[in-house]
Amino acid sequence: MSAANEMREKVAHSLLTVSTLLLLFGLFTNSSWSSFALMMGSGLFMMGAVMFSSLSIIKGGSWLTSLISRHLEPVWDGELLHTDGSGFKIRYDFDKKGQPWFVASDVCLVVGLKAPGKDDLKCGGVPLLFHGEHASFSEDSVQIFLTPLAIENHDASRLLTLIRNNVLRKLEKQRDDQKRFG
Repeated sequence: MSAANEMREKVAHSLLTVSTLLLLFGLFTNSSWSSFALMMGSGLFMMGAVMFSSLSIIKGGSWLTSLISRHLEPVWDGELLHTDGSGFKIRYDFDKKGQPWFVASDVCLVVGLKAPGKDDLKCGGVPLLFHGEHASFSEDSVQIFLTPLAIENHDASRLLTLIRNNVLRKLEKQRDDQKRFG
């Protein structure tokens, strides 16, 4: 969930808490403020309920979209790197030498950039190579592409960390094991 939606949820919780207190105050006291507390409490309760229902629609819409997209995705024989929280999937595959290739359009979409066209030879100053049908980044070029972006772009920073931790670290371990055990 985005930071704005998390903040809306906190505000909705606060509104519901305050409205409940005001409604209880209005119901169980006999002061001159009880009618005011009942009106304010019911108004705040309705605002909180509207905010919660809109958040449910937002969450439900993304859930429904991801459910539908699972059935509409083209078949991919390689590996998928799931980004945490954003719902993007980075397709990557290994060549015969064991080198990983990351699909450039997926990487660009995750960091918020326009996906490279079919005829583009570079993306962000980094050369694109064709691996199979897709323009792809190699192991080194994906890091060269994401490192300057990661300074100011939180999504690029998270993606670079995910790639280094989930793909490249395992690959380095496999290479070390191959060197050790032949």
